[in-house]
Amino acid sequence: MSFPDSVCTVVVTYNRLEFLKECIQGILDQTSPVDKIVIVNNGSTDGTDAYLKTLQQPQIEIITQENLGGAGGFHTGIKRAYELGYEWIWVMDDDVEPFKDCLGNLLQYKDLSKCIQPLRIFSDNNEVFKWEHYFDHRTCMPILHHNISLENKDFCYVNTACFEGMLIHRDIVEKIGFPKKEYFIAGDDTEYGILANLYTNVLYTKTAIMYRKRVVVSYKIRPLQAYYEYRNLFLLRKNIKPYFPGNFSSIFYKNLYKDCFSKIKIILKGKEYPFSEKKLLISKMIKGILDGKKIYKNK
Repeated sequence: MSFPDSVCTVVVTYNRLEFLKECIQGILDQTSPVDKIVIVNNGSTDGTDAYLKTLQQPQIEIITQENLGGAGGFHTGIKRAYELGYEWIWVMDDDVEPFKDCLGNLLQYKDLSKCIQPLRIFSDNNEVFKWEHYFDHRTCMPILHHNISLENKDFCYVNTACFEGMLIHRDIVEKIGFPKKEYFIAGDDTEYGILANLYTNVLYTKTAIMYRKRVVVSYKIRPLQAYYEYRNLFLLRKNIKPYFPGNFSSIFYKNLYKDCFSKIKIILKGKEYPFSEKKLLISKMIKGILDGKKIYKNK
């Protein structure tokens, strides 16, 4: 049984306590109140657990689990929100903070789409995160449009989505299931948006806004990121192939290696990376590709 027009927010967190506090406060301050907040704590070790125990609001539910990555966290949270019967599920990482009217503005489009994506701006300088892109199923990579469609109108349609603010209807969850845990990080929301787009027109709007937090260290490529971004390209390709039949191997590998070599150049030239870190990152990228090939070949 579902509750008409109800909204459950799902937040996944791991070791970003200060950002998490701002995220939760932003949700609580919404001019269109949410009915439920499910917070999935992926085994944080920075005091998050103690903080979450202080939250006494009756609509907040805490789920603590081992660190299953963002993908495992969103699987748990979306599954819980769906099973509780909420009509809309509003999904976000711990490093975003919605403007007070964000949810209300998202819901203005509920008759146009069952998967709605807000605009994000960086909190340190109010720079717009130019996220608009078209996902190319041949390469499993995005073709960037840099929000061109939003210059003279309030929304546009895209063919994928992101867990930084995605508002998704339970009808879509019923059709495509829950995010796949095996991604761990990177690519889980891309696939979810691709599958959602098979059943609804994914809408991206500039009228609903969230802050996206960042710190200096976030500009650097992280070892986990270096590994999973390439490993998960193969997982993504394998998972969406039944929906986009065709042999695109030459295009896929050409773009994969072009992207990889480009990142290697950035790492080698980057003064912020010591030699040992450069060596580690490049080895992680290569391992990600090799492990990804094994996943893809394992039918």
